[in-house]
Amino acid sequence: MKLKYSILAASLLGMAAVNGATVAWSSGAFTTSGGIGATLDAGQFATDGTEILAENIGGGALTFDGINFAAGTVVFAGGTAAVFHENIPTANTLLAREGTYGVDGAADTVSLSGLTIGNTYRIQALVYDGRGDAGITGRTIEFDGLNQNQYANGVSGSTWGDGLLVTGTFVADATTQDFTVEAFTGATSKGGQLNALLVHETAVVPEPTTTALLGLGGLALILRRRK
Repeated sequence: MKLKYSILAASLLGMAAVNGATVAWSSGAFTTSGGIGATLDAGQFATDGTEILAENIGGGALTFDGINFAAGTVVFAGGTAAVFHENIPTANTLLAREGTYGVDGAADTVSLSGLTIGNTYRIQALVYDGRGDAGITGRTIEFDGLNQNQYANGVSGSTWGDGLLVTGTFVADATTQDFTVEAFTGATSKGGQLNALLVHETAVVPEPTTTALLGLGGLALILRRRK
């Protein structure tokens, strides 16, 4: 079942998510290849677990690295644009070229719904801007107010550079989960930035009946050993 979700513009300025569990965030480079970094490298998204959501933020449906990304419906406060990567109409450029962005001074919030309490989820977010313009190169991104490092590595006239893959894991303690996204040039907020979003359910809490049967099986084993 595909996860339902919505996007809310929020003036949270880096505050932690206000709805749901604490998300453990980490990040690493989303690498590119080719002479000017015009191609996203495959094999960087984790795909284990049950896919709940895959969206090409700000763009149309496409398939990248065997993952079917739906057309983007996520829109931050500033709108959407197709300017963040090389203008070649292939999946391994469009996934980074298209995206949504916020407005200066305010974080944007993603709200996931339809979660199962007790199950474990993994969020993967591609953040990319390789334009190389002054004030863009060197931008960093925060998720839930936690710095995830630099996502804008372009050099004007030379390379688009690598992007950033931000990964968050959490155990759902509610049927909804919020997280905030906010980009910065130095200490100046530029609002949210998001190019692709992928969510998997990676662990499921056993049904009560299953748990009870496991318990009975263990009891039977103990009784047999005592005979």
